[in-house]
Amino acid sequence: MRSLRAMACLLTLGATLAYTGCSDDDDPKPDGGTPPDSGTPDSGTPDAGTPDAGPTNIEFTTFVRELILNQTNETGTPVTLDDKTFVDNEPADAFPPSFFEP
Repeated sequence: MRSLRAMACLLTLGATLAYTGCSDDDDPKPDGGTPPDSGTPDSGTPDAGTPDAGPTNIEFTTFVRELILNQTNETGTPVTLDDKTFVDNEPADAFPPSFFEP
């Protein structure tokens, strides 16, 4: 009987420690005084979703040539494509066939 009581106490103590160790009490409390961002810039008009600066359309052939000839090296980082809009006005034979040979 005594060992059963000790086992129950140890089980209760272990469960209590596990619960307090795993509880989620470290989250910061919201301040409640700052309103959430309304999505409008300081000028008061909503953003149209277009880029704020820089060219919006990039000629694809020019981009590829610049990338291969001037930006490709062993330590270079990849160029992002998600923020670019490409147009293709160059002729289909803009690159000579030797350009694609290894």
